[in-house]
Amino acid sequence: LADHGYRVRLLDALVDQVHGAEAINLPTGAELIKGDVRDRDAVAEAVLDIDAIIHLAAEVGVGQSMYEIARYVGTNDLGTAVLLEALIKKPVERIVVASSMSIYGEG
Repeated sequence: LADHGYRVRLLDALVDQVHGAEAINLPTGAELIKGDVRDRDAVAEAVLDIDAIIHLAAEVGVGQSMYEIARYVGTNDLGTAVLLEALIKKPVERIVVASSMSIYGEG
């Protein structure tokens, strides 16, 4: 998107298990807000003055989800609810939501 002239803003918790010790590789000009999708203030900052959202915030992994149910439900369900509540106050023209964990690839 950034390569096509769009302003890009990312909200990411930068979870160690996903990102490790490596710095995130941001496209030139992209803005990163380090925060959790369940955090109303972080989400409110992320949706300020935007036109569209690509919502990919999720906990994935069937094996772990059986043992960390609250974490998975919190991020996936509550996180989406927090985002939708923020959009009541700051509507956007378009929202794209991943249909399944296969969108993320393997692992």
